[in-house]
Amino acid sequence: MKNIILLSLLAFCLHTVYAQKTINIEAEGNLESTKPCDCVEISEITNAHNPADILHGMGKCIEEKEFYKAARLFAIAGVYGKFDSYRVKDKSAHQALYVLQQNTLLEVAEEDKNVLIAELQKTLKEESEELKEVCKAIIAIGMPNYHPTYMIQHGMQAFLETEGDGLVEDFDAEASWQLALSTYLHCEK
Repeated sequence: MKNIILLSLLAFCLHTVYAQKTINIEAEGNLESTKPCDCVEISEITNAHNPADILHGMGKCIEEKEFYKAARLFAIAGVYGKFDSYRVKDKSAHQALYVLQQNTLLEVAEEDKNVLIAELQKTLKEESEELKEVCKAIIAIGMPNYHPTYMIQHGMQAFLETEGDGLVEDFDAEASWQLALSTYLHCEK
């Protein structure tokens, strides 16, 4: 009798699990790429490109097996995303960069991921000539010059707060830019 009741309960639970629907609610602009890049050299990126735009280009580079370019696009997208995390008020939105990076790598073949990782390790090795070159290129492009809607709309405040622009008040852009360069890539100025 116990077994019948247990099996019935298990069957009911499985039916309930399979009957549930997943609802995904996103705010307009969440993780949005407004100026998607192609697989380009880092020097072709402008400070009007947000990380979603740049990581789109990184994905194209991976498809084209241009891992050298992909690693450099990863670097600038990361610095820009770090800068955005300093200026976006809603802390729940700060994971946007990591979600974009994961989405970019989601469908990449394991072999290509391994080649990319090796290129990233070479390019981003602290105090390496490659890293100095990447840092110099990012500094030449300059700090982001876009409204970080992609990140703001990723957070909970996109649903809860309708007033304000989503940015930290009295934000020190120059200090945050230097901090993003030094903490994300270990760039020296």
